[in-house]
Amino acid sequence: MTDQAAAVLSAMSARAPEVFAATVRVLSAVAEAHERGTVPPGANPTDQWGDVYDLDVPGHPVLVEWFTGDPEAVTFTRVTWLEAGR
Repeated sequence: MTDQAAAVLSAMSARAPEVFAATVRVLSAVAEAHERGTVPPGANPTDQWGDVYDLDVPGHPVLVEWFTGDPEAVTFTRVTWLEAGR
């Protein structure tokens, strides 16, 4: 996980536990899919090589991005949280 993703998750856990929990469920689903050599339903490729994907967190203004180029490990590269009223 990148420092950016970790920092957003840390802030989210303190300010919006429900959003944090939903995001962790998505991160877990991505990791489980990666172990099977797939991506979760609804994931979108974001680069020309098909190594980077993103996925919305259902019901929350959060976008998770990850790198799949390493078959041994998934790397969460970015978590974008669009807080209301910010």
